Amino acid sequence: MRRFRPVISFFSVCAIAACSDATAPAPVPHNVQVTATGAFGPSGTVTITNIAGSNSTLSGTLIGFDANSSHSVAIVNGSCSAPGSTVTTLSNIDASSSGQAIIPSTEVPDDAVATGHAIVFYESTSSTGAIVACGDMT
Repeated sequence: MRRFRPVISFFSVCAIAACSDATAPAPVPHNVQVTATGAFGPSGTVTITNIAGSNSTLSGTLIGFDANSSHSVAIVNGSCSAPGSTVTTLSNIDASSSGQAIIPSTEVPDDAVATGHAIVFYESTSSTGAIVACGDMT
């Protein structure tokens, strides 16, 4: 039995190393294309990165907003063609003098960024206003 202890110890160390986070693959970002809901308006990309635990990180940059405007952002049930109820509300975003707005890195629940949801950008900081841009989570 003593002859097998080094072998058992070796396999135990290998098994523990295989289960450690150090060998886990790096998170792969998923991009959501955001397009204007009218002929003119904001567009851009929202990047979702799955991180450890039950949250993902969402960030993005959009261009085409009115200069120096503020907008409400939410993730909703449904799609851009048929938006539904709000799943989660993100912080308001502010467009620069050139019409660019940045969504800062924000943690959201994994189930909020699942297929069957959309990210919507409202005309103002009121979530009851018109949707000016949208991107389907796929």
